[in-house]
Amino acid sequence: MKRYVLLTIIFLLLLQIGCTFNQKEAPIVEEPEEPDRTIEVSMEDRAIIDRSETLSDNVVELFGIDDAATIILNDTALVSVIMAYDSEFNDDTKNLIKETVLESDNEIKEVIISNDEKTFFQIVDIITDLMNGNSYDNYVNEISKLIEKSK
Repeated sequence: MKRYVLLTIIFLLLLQIGCTFNQKEAPIVEEPEEPDRTIEVSMEDRAIIDRSETLSDNVVELFGIDDAATIILNDTALVSVIMAYDSEFNDDTKNLIKETVLESDNEIKEVIISNDEKTFFQIVDIITDLMNGNSYDNYVNEISKLIEKSK
């Protein structure tokens, strides 16, 4: 019995020695705090985003249009649409979209309409970046190229 108690004590001492932790060898690394996700957008950029979103919302309400993305550059609006399954993108649809945009925003003088999915997603990416705090000035050249390509 004495032998069993002695072996148990030795075993427990070995466990205690083996489980001690030397803080100098392995410092505790704290996780960096998650940055705040809310980013302020300047008023001018925010106004452009709001106008673009309003125009997109008005276009989506039209019959036969599943989704719309709009970006504004000066007095020009580039509207890219994704048509509903059995709807056709034709001149009547373009005219209806153009009239809707011009009626919705009196600062818009020219409306360019695209049915290209790549353009649609490029506009969505730009709007998302603007909403995340990137400056509108960073995208002027890209927006200008999209407008020229869609004319």
